[in-house]
Amino acid sequence: MFLLHSLFHEALAIMIELLSSSALCAIQDAGRPGFRRLGIPPAGAMDPVALRLANRLLENAADMPALECLQGARLRVLQTTLVALAGVGYARAWRALAGELIEITPALPGVWHYLALPGGIDAPHWFGSASVCRRAAIGAVLPKGAVLNAHGDSLNAWPTGVVARQPAAPLLSAPETLRLWPGPQWHSFGAAARKRLLTQAWRISMQSDRSGYRLEGASLPVPHSELASEPVRIGAIQVPPDGQPIVCLNDGPTVGGYHKIAVIDPADLRWLVQTRAGTTVRFTMTP
Repeated sequence: MFLLHSLFHEALAIMIELLSSSALCAIQDAGRPGFRRLGIPPAGAMDPVALRLANRLLENAADMPALECLQGARLRVLQTTLVALAGVGYARAWRALAGELIEITPALPGVWHYLALPGGIDAPHWFGSASVCRRAAIGAVLPKGAVLNAHGDSLNAWPTGVVARQPAAPLLSAPETLRLWPGPQWHSFGAAARKRLLTQAWRISMQSDRSGYRLEGASLPVPHSELASEPVRIGAIQVPPDGQPIVCLNDGPTVGGYHKIAVIDPADLRWLVQTRAGTTVRFTMTP
């Protein structure tokens, strides 16, 4: 059994055991901004809104570490405790009893899901963050049998009369189109490429992960001019020589030499990453 960060927290109670998961199940928090100049990606939750919501339901600080996972994860509660689970379009916190199974199934909407524990999950920190980034060899995904500790006190009861918690306001639904801003090389692309970007539906490729989402559709004509490597921000839409766009994400490269036609508005980026492979998204330019 893999004991997560027990060296200095031996007194903490073990709360959750990971029975099975995908290859991308890992601890994430708000990430580590400020290190891109050193070539270190920020990592952090793919859907920061869902992370904050899960933590809020347990009265944690918004950026506390939680378990980020995809469909197929199964966990077993080892000690009765409060837990919160949030994704796109849903969020709930409840008192989980010892022995209870928690399953992240394909029936849940979206792609990325967040399981929070009281006080946040106890985990080692690198450069001020517990977020795992495989690309930068920071931390590791969690193997079968990993156990998770709660960093705070073991809470196992709500105030009198409270059985569970859900958000007070209705959760927002995905917009029909995701907003874009012109990228650094927007004007280097011809009118046909810019029009095609905005008028066709782009399918999310199966070849997508935390480094970037690949978009499939009619190829965009790529500028002939050479481009020196330059900083790449999260949400930038790069266009490699094959004309199939790649959206740079949390674990992606900090610099790149592909032309960047546009940048997805940060407020809409979560809707992209929560779109399942094989389904489509559309874009529109900000006014």
